[in-house]
Amino acid sequence: MSNIAIVTDTSCDLPQDYLAENNIHRVSMQIHFGEEEFVDQKTISHQEFYDRMTGDLEVLPRTTQPQAKDFVEVYEGLKEEGFDTVLSLHISQKMSGTVQAARLASEMVTDMDIIPIDTAQVGPPLGVFVYAVAEKMKKEDDKKKIVEFAQDLIDKEAIFEAFSVETMDYLIKNGRVGRAKGFVAGFLNIKPILTVSKGEIAPLEKVRGTKALYKKMADLALERLDQAEKPLLLLAWGGMPQETSIAQVYDMIEEKMDKEVTTIRARLAPTIACHAGPETISITTFDAALI
Repeated sequence: MSNIAIVTDTSCDLPQDYLAENNIHRVSMQIHFGEEEFVDQKTISHQEFYDRMTGDLEVLPRTTQPQAKDFVEVYEGLKEEGFDTVLSLHISQKMSGTVQAARLASEMVTDMDIIPIDTAQVGPPLGVFVYAVAEKMKKEDDKKKIVEFAQDLIDKEAIFEAFSVETMDYLIKNGRVGRAKGFVAGFLNIKPILTVSKGEIAPLEKVRGTKALYKKMADLALERLDQAEKPLLLLAWGGMPQETSIAQVYDMIEEKMDKEVTTIRARLAPTIACHAGPETISITTFDAALI
């Protein structure tokens, strides 16, 4: 067994089964509905969160990052399990102080090599980043080479995401709008398509109408999947109606795709939906030949 463990946070979107099967550990963010506080995916589930989000909310939910002590607890537990190295892969520091907390915790744990990495990603693309590193570790046990691989993913911006929100209000009110400030959404049926670039949210496209949105998102995915030697696609959605929406995007991709695509499906983590809103759909692409 490799003595290298992976730790991430609950802004990472991957199926629960994959996380469990690959022994990927997560440190939870806190979710606040007014005065009520929950531990993401521990004391509140995806469904419980979305049920509350689609109710009559007087105050939008907010999140707080994990504290150093939360990381120390996870790192110490992994040390007791026999791991001597941790790759701690986290949400962009332009969006959260999570990786800074991981760095502080790494200095508090002795006799263990802990390597916190700002992936410059969040949500579904963070999920693909963690997936890529986990799969790389199945082929490579040299710590230095694995860290170099992770850095290459960042430097080459190898992971692409396009996502759409029903309204920009959540991103604006939660201060996560990045370079997409002022981007139109929900006006005259204009649909925004956003991406994550250099660690922050950035504008990508605008289209008019839902049908045009699905087609454009499919085209953006196809453009990159066609260029990939081993194409990988992660589909993610927020509320239950959005599962039908992302399925329609996928049908458009599948209709035109003439090569086998590894497809992962994951519901958006509550941490992400707090900031993007429940009516979010996302496609993320990657060339798994890079692994």
